[in-house]
Amino acid sequence: MMTVMERNLKKRWLFFTLVLGLALTLSACGSRLGANSWPGVSVADDTVYVSAGPAMYALQLETGDFKWAFASDEKGFSVYAAPAISPDGQLIVVGDYLGSLYGLTPEGKVLWKFAQADSHYVASPLVTADGIYAPNADGALYALDLTGKRKWVFRPGRQPLWGTPVTDGERLYVPSLGHHLYALDPADGSVVWDVDLGGSLASQPTLVDGVVYVGTFADEVVALDAASGDVLWRTPTEGWVWSAPAYSDGKLFVGDLKGNFFAINAEDGTVVWKETPDGSIVGQPLVHGDTVYFTTEEGLLIAYSLDGKPLWQHIIQGKLYAQPIWGENQDNQLILVAPYKGDNVVVAATPDGKTKWALSVKTVEEALKASDQK
Repeated sequence: MMTVMERNLKKRWLFFTLVLGLALTLSACGSRLGANSWPGVSVADDTVYVSAGPAMYALQLETGDFKWAFASDEKGFSVYAAPAISPDGQLIVVGDYLGSLYGLTPEGKVLWKFAQADSHYVASPLVTADGIYAPNADGALYALDLTGKRKWVFRPGRQPLWGTPVTDGERLYVPSLGHHLYALDPADGSVVWDVDLGGSLASQPTLVDGVVYVGTFADEVVALDAASGDVLWRTPTEGWVWSAPAYSDGKLFVGDLKGNFFAINAEDGTVVWKETPDGSIVGQPLVHGDTVYFTTEEGLLIAYSLDGKPLWQHIIQGKLYAQPIWGENQDNQLILVAPYKGDNVVVAATPDGKTKWALSVKTVEEALKASDQK
């Protein structure tokens, strides 16, 4: 029988899903880039990879100029999860909303396609030197080798898997919307331990020094012993925690959907400082050096010092749900964000909050049209 807490959680989940889904659907009108989610961004060396609806794009980090685009011929093809890059940089893996996973070269050539899932790839896969671990909204985790051949499948239940797993080499840690965090043997997918945390887990855990940290829709950040699954501490928040916490120098940095941003002592879970900027915080914060960067739904890219001093905030047109991504080469240090419902698909900002370049929706539309005419 459903408890009062579960009924309230279900109502809140349905409300957020309906509001976000409606906004995304409305944003789709009149544009080939109409979305069912926000774009995903990843960076490797001099290249920015962007999953944005009907195609995945590779851009020059310094300028935002196009290098290549990948799109399937399948009707309804759309990609949103950030492309995952192998440790050696020679394989890019991206999943689509039709249930296919693609392995690409750094030049955009298709190496293989895995099409055994039954639903969307909402999260990025985890790609290691030993294999690929891809969570799917059909409730299964698919383990593949680097050539795209299936090794094993873990099916914990009917609840979707929306969070990227993490690994310490001994275990895979797999979050589920069904409230459970699973630790698996990466060799065969067998369960090492399984803990019900009382709330949906929508994004990947954070693994540091034998401790797994995870945010939940039960308004908590939870720390667990990685070997045993024992809960070490639980810290309440004021709203759902969608994103993974970011770790630096003994602190966790994380936001909630009520718009609170927390710095939490990683050892005992005490709140070190808290700020409440404008808008829900969905994406994982980015920590680089002595600065933590995060985004809010109201289009703010915000920077704080690690001890809680506000440094700057930059307004970007559109909603910001995705996490900021650090990109760096010999000549550039950039923070990349992917707005949704704005004029730009990607915006690159400098570490002091100034825009370096932006890839406009119009430019992407023209590139897609030119590609169709070839």
